[in-house]
Amino acid sequence: MAEQRDDEYWAAAGRGEPPWRPSAREVVAIVILVLVLVFALVNTETTSIDFVFAQVTTPVFFVIAFPALLGFIAGLIVQRRRLRQRRS
Repeated sequence: MAEQRDDEYWAAAGRGEPPWRPSAREVVAIVILVLVLVFALVNTETTSIDFVFAQVTTPVFFVIAFPALLGFIAGLIVQRRRLRQRRS
């Protein structure tokens, strides 16, 4: 109901669409992103990673940022699949 009044206010004011407001989920995601980036950027030392057939030396930044990025992408994929299932 209040959302409808907001839309009416913006339409009456001649501004069209109301301004974008982030949801609680978006705010939490941004805060987590900032924390992970700060944590990753502070850790600039190099480390050695042992795979089954190889050993790689890389900055700790990549060891933190790469799995975080993979988790973010996996979360987007799962979220889109759930939305598709709900719509059908």
